[in-house]
Amino acid sequence: MTEKEKFNILREEEIPEDVYNYLYDLFDGLNIEIFGDYKGKLFELMKKGRLEGFCWQTTETAALFMPDDVTIYRGNLYFQKYNFDFKLTLESDYKAYYHGFIGFKYEDKEYIFDPCLGLINSKDLYFNTFNVELKGQTTAKDIKEYFIKYINNPPKSNHYYSIETHKAIERFMKNFYSEEALEKVRSEVIVHDKEDPNAPMYRNGSGYRKVEIEDNKVKSLIVHYYMNA
Repeated sequence: MTEKEKFNILREEEIPEDVYNYLYDLFDGLNIEIFGDYKGKLFELMKKGRLEGFCWQTTETAALFMPDDVTIYRGNLYFQKYNFDFKLTLESDYKAYYHGFIGFKYEDKEYIFDPCLGLINSKDLYFNTFNVELKGQTTAKDIKEYFIKYINNPPKSNHYYSIETHKAIERFMKNFYSEEALEKVRSEVIVHDKEDPNAPMYRNGSGYRKVEIEDNKVKSLIVHYYMNA
């Protein structure tokens, strides 16, 4: 199937309105800023197509507001390289799209929430349509534990992640952004993890500020995306 055909199949699936409402309510405390260009709630930015290219940051941050048993998947989705519908399609005619997406349950049924591609589907249809090849996964529980520990005790002397990364971002923003934007950078904790698709905050690199944690749960935050995949 062509890329267009795959998306048509997924977008035509009828998902109960209750599933949308359930997800929508989860992310009330999540506020997203993208570079210095866009900001808003998750679903607002998703509908405008602003989250494409930010799959690691978005799925990991969304997981902070979701039940512990939610799964963050990382792996390849497969599309035809060309939009020609040949009867015979060779394996070499497909391209891999390395991507992150969310698996969750609602009323005992498994779904996929893909905010960056703007999709909510039953898990089986999503996996089968995209011929998903998993490379790694983690849980919302692991992400929350890692994130809360990191926010409460950010690295003070980590020679790469905390100091040099912050300085590099600040140098970049000085060339393009206002002093107000720089103040935001200085107030943010930039979260990193191992280069491992099973790590909680894999390839994140976002800045977090105004993080409200209550009873060891994240209630609200602002996340600032600096770079996309």
